[in-house]
This record gives sequence, structure tokens and C-alpha cells, in this order.
Amino acid sequence: MIRAIVRYIYELIDRNKYIFFILVALICVMSLSLGIYIQFFYKYSDIDPLMIGINIGAKKTAEEYAFLESNFDGLFNNKLQGNEEEARVEKLENSKELVYTAYHLVNEDETYYNVNAQIPILNIDSEVAKKVNTQIRDEYYNQANSIMRQTQGNTVYTVTYASYINSDILSMVIKSSLKEQGKSEKVTIKTYTYSLKRENLVSLQELIGMKKTTPEIVQKTIHDEVKKAYENAKIIASEYGNLYERDLKSERYDIKNANVYFLTDDGHVYIVYPYGNEDYTNERDIVIF
Repeated sequence: MIRAIVRYIYELIDRNKYIFFILVALICVMSLSLGIYIQFFYKYSDIDPLMIGINIGAKKTAEEYAFLESNFDGLFNNKLQGNEEEARVEKLENSKELVYTAYHLVNEDETYYNVNAQIPILNIDSEVAKKVNTQIRDEYYNQANSIMRQTQGNTVYTVTYASYINSDILSMVIKSSLKEQGKSEKVTIKTYTYSLKRENLVSLQELIGMKKTTPEIVQKTIHDEVKKAYENAKIIASEYGNLYERDLKSERYDIKNANVYFLTDDGHVYIVYPYGNEDYTNERDIVIF
């Protein structure tokens, strides 16, 4: 019986040996090509070797996360980062990227104002994206134009942004700085995280799931990081004054209430607590995971 089976296999291979060798050769070439691509060209080979989903980011040390936090302002380069070639969406402007500078407002009056506003747009033809673009125009474009019409006081206003594509997720973060005469600097940060496939905004809970972690772990990280930032701020205030008070028991630090967050192209989620969104301050706390 065994001999008959072996003989049958040999006969089958002999009859189809050319096809067999061609298939083996194709498999070898494909495997070699994939290996070369992953080794030398795939940006996330170290953390997503199987290329099975969004890049979720490599685990970092506390020092590395601290460096990312300290470099937060360096993110705002007014560019889109990541690969949009696989995005299958209807654009408003086919010749432009999915995020680009729609309004470039630079104007100065030595007496009354200095405006430098790079205001982005979601270049996506969907109802949600159009609603986001209306919000952006109403807040930043109208503010800049209002300042450029003023004839009293002196105001400095800047707007910059950063944006990222990570697989299906498009994130945009906008930072504005408003310095009016006689008032403290007011720094605001707003974010929009959008699913290109579903054409809707993505919740923080969804990002937590995509990152293969849990709400409990992230909640503890938020508590620990905000507490540490507050303690550091108190040390600095003891030397220089001007401590921005934080209520560590506030519900604003609950995950369900977080509304300023984004995903980078290298797989890190930033949760930001920009106190300037409500007050005249440039204080903020940043949690990265």
C-alpha cells in the first residue's frame, strides 16, 4: 500500500514536473522579494514584520517617551507624514495631498499685529471631512482675519499643524498661539482622527484597541504622567512662581472625556491636555503610549 502511494506521487510529479518546478521557483522568488522588501524598504519591519495592520509602535523606555514629549513642538512641520498611496478616498483636490495648507496667512503691522497662520484642510470629499474643514475655517481662518483688522492693542497669532497617515487612520493636530497685549500666552491644541475606510472620526477607545492595550493600563498611565508633570511643575514654581493648578481628581483625566488625541505614522498615540483650550496659558500635559 505504501509503495503504491509513493509510486503514485512520483508518477504525478513526473507528469507535472515542469509545472512543479515553475511553482517552486515562483515561491522562492516571491519569498526572496518579500524578505528583501521587509529588510530594506518596509519602514516598520521591526515592529510589524508580518505587515498585518496599523503600525502600533515599538515599546520605548521612560527616557525615550520623555524625549518624545520634550520634542512635541517639533512635530508641527505643516506636512503630511506617512504613505497615502494605499488610501482609496475621493479627494476634493486630486493634485494635492490628503492634508495640505489651505490658508497661508502671513501679515504684520508693527503697531497692531503679527500673524503667521498655516491652516490645513482635510482633502477628502465626505460629509464628516467637510464638517471638520468648516470647524477649522471658523476657528483659525476667521480668528486670523479678525486680528488683521484690529486697530488697537498688539497681538501675535500663529497657527501650525502636523498630520499623519497610519494605514487606515489619518490624524491631524493643530496648534495655535495667541499673545494679546497685557495677557498671558494662550496655546490651544485641537485634533481630528479620521478613518479613511469608514469615513468617520475615530475614538480614543478604538485607538487603545488598535494598540493592543487596555483602557485600564492607559488610564493608569494618564494618572501617573499627569501626577508626575504636576509635581515637576510645583518644583519649578517654587523657584520661578506661576504654577498652573491641576485638579488631579478631575473627570477631565478620565479616558472617556479625553478629546485631544492623535496617532502618528510611527505608531504612537498622544493624549494631550492643553489647558490653553479653556484658559490663558501655554501649560499642557502629554501622555504617550
